[in-house]
Amino acid sequence: MDDTIQGIVLQSVRYGDTSLIVKVFTRSMGLRSYMVKGAFNHNSKNRAALFQNLHLINYIETGKPNRGSLGYMKDVQLATVYQSIPFVMNKSAILMYISELLSKTLTEQEQNTALYDFISKSLLWLDLVHQDYANFPLYFTLELTRHLGFYPKTNHVAGYCFDMLEGSFNHDLPIHPYYFDTETATILSKMLDAGIDESCRLPLNVNQRRVLLDGLVVFVRLHAPVMNEFRSYDVLKTVLL
Repeated sequence: MDDTIQGIVLQSVRYGDTSLIVKVFTRSMGLRSYMVKGAFNHNSKNRAALFQNLHLINYIETGKPNRGSLGYMKDVQLATVYQSIPFVMNKSAILMYISELLSKTLTEQEQNTALYDFISKSLLWLDLVHQDYANFPLYFTLELTRHLGFYPKTNHVAGYCFDMLEGSFNHDLPIHPYYFDTETATILSKMLDAGIDESCRLPLNVNQRRVLLDGLVVFVRLHAPVMNEFRSYDVLKTVLL
């Protein structure tokens, strides 16, 4: 009997007239890439709409992808139908940001159930909540660094700055430009090890939120292979920050 695989669509690219190449982060196998033939055919079971970015899907793998070749999938179904994300502009902008962030940072091929569960639970939370989610990109970006292996040290003391290169709070300003000043470092410290609800209820004004997220994006770029161009972040700042 074939085993059903849980996956999160990270990216889908049109291939030819009717097909897609889809990158999926799975709960049981890490990153996988597939060819979906006929996705744009009207009678296709695996229609293109199933493979929008960050859709949670269940499917059966019919070809084992390996280095240099793509796998195939069948019986693809949405694990969850988003109720609000596609219809709320601010949430859609957040989804675009999260999608690009993940596609540029998730390069590992191995299973990571903790990371998978964090992403899927965060997406479900965003879909269900009706207010107090403006801090969600901050929470998600910060918590992602935990799973990528460079979560900030929780050694904050009043009056300390945050050194992005070292990933720790320090009394003295570093000689390089990659740091948070004492005000932003204090805000960052309040989000460390905080849950999603607590983080999103933290009262921040637009400028505080923008400065912190600008810095977190730099922090990720310093420690993970993120491309310089980050188009969705510019969109996010115009509608939410």
